[in-house]
Amino acid sequence: MATITVSLPELPVGKEYEEFLAAYLQCSGLYVERSVIDRQEEEVLELDIITTEYLPNSVPTGRLIEVKSGGWGFPELFKIRGWLDYIGLDYGALLVKQPKENQEFHANIAKNLGIHLLAIPEKEGVVEALFPIINGSQLDGRDISIWRFSYWIERELLRLLTQKKKSQKSKKCYRALDHYHSLIHNQTFFTENVIDRAEKLYNDFQNFPYISAKMANELSGGDFDEEAGQIPRELFGEAYYKCKINDLAISTFIENKSRLAVMKAAIDYKIVRDINGDPGKKVDMGFGEISLYDLLPETFRSGIDEISKHPYCHRYPVFWQWFLWFMGGFILEDHRDEEYQLLSQKCGIPIENIEQAFSSYNLLFPQSGGWLVSQKSSSISIMKLVPLPFMGLGAHLRKLRYSKDKKFNTIPLTGNHTLGDLIKWNNAFVGLLAD
Repeated sequence: MATITVSLPELPVGKEYEEFLAAYLQCSGLYVERSVIDRQEEEVLELDIITTEYLPNSVPTGRLIEVKSGGWGFPELFKIRGWLDYIGLDYGALLVKQPKENQEFHANIAKNLGIHLLAIPEKEGVVEALFPIINGSQLDGRDISIWRFSYWIERELLRLLTQKKKSQKSKKCYRALDHYHSLIHNQTFFTENVIDRAEKLYNDFQNFPYISAKMANELSGGDFDEEAGQIPRELFGEAYYKCKINDLAISTFIENKSRLAVMKAAIDYKIVRDINGDPGKKVDMGFGEISLYDLLPETFRSGIDEISKHPYCHRYPVFWQWFLWFMGGFILEDHRDEEYQLLSQKCGIPIENIEQAFSSYNLLFPQSGGWLVSQKSSSISIMKLVPLPFMGLGAHLRKLRYSKDKKFNTIPLTGNHTLGDLIKWNNAFVGLLAD
């Protein structure tokens, strides 16, 4: 039986070129959002990449990065200037694959518009070309490839969701998942005030409770609108015991993405509040005005207040992007020190504060027994309900880092099922992208 493999294009174009450059931005320590769409009565605009920089004692800095792998000119520069004004950002950049003969002239016009214009070579010198907008000191080629695979997984899961929504119109779950993803990824981004954004995201989070369980209930013959606290054993076992890709890969991706969006909004609010005072609107309650923040659930507010005491909480949005979508949401216990060192290097959190960073998830989203649980038959601690393809990507990452010959069976491991789990997860990840 032939071994199935997948590979990244050496010279990417189109959407894959955007992902190629986004991976460099991600690896420089930025929080990255991609393909953000302002869709109202019609589609107003689509932003290629939005980055957020989190520095100590500083308000988060957002940047718009547009990418052109083909032709471009002055219209693109003026369009970016207009978009910056529309979304309220000060910083923009245009990254182009094909420079003009009079590139310096175009760069000067871009500078006058407050835009960085950077020509990115196809192979060598990408890091150097990006130096004006990134910190290139921590970049590792292996990490670039892992992030590109991560974006590919996301793109494939969303493609499958769109396909299922169109082909199975009688199912409510696919329409609900698509709507929920649009709310958390697109619509909330264009909410101007940071506390309004946190409130909207948290309300959306509460309005779509247990969406994986509700989806699984409908797919098992029940009604999507019925209360469902647990995922039926058959569907859960197919995904997490037999390691087969099913619709839980889509729903758990959207659920985790929602929690991460809520956490980012909470951290953003906390930082802005501490530096500039409460940015929220005031609501007249008859007995006086109170902030919208005070109207959020007490458990959520207490979670934000507790996280505020953590010295590196400003890096938590970056930390959770790396842990979920890069490391696959698990810690390989046989290599815990190396795992924590990797997270520390990539996320800017000292090793001694990594456990505190993990605790933040449970502070905002309380879960009985916590979110990170140890496996009985393997030396792996894993987040509950991480999407299976990203677990497979995390397995692939460990093969690259802990095996000298890049083979799973030469990774130093203990536990009866640790090796088998890593291989099954990896096969699921490869199978999704190979289809």
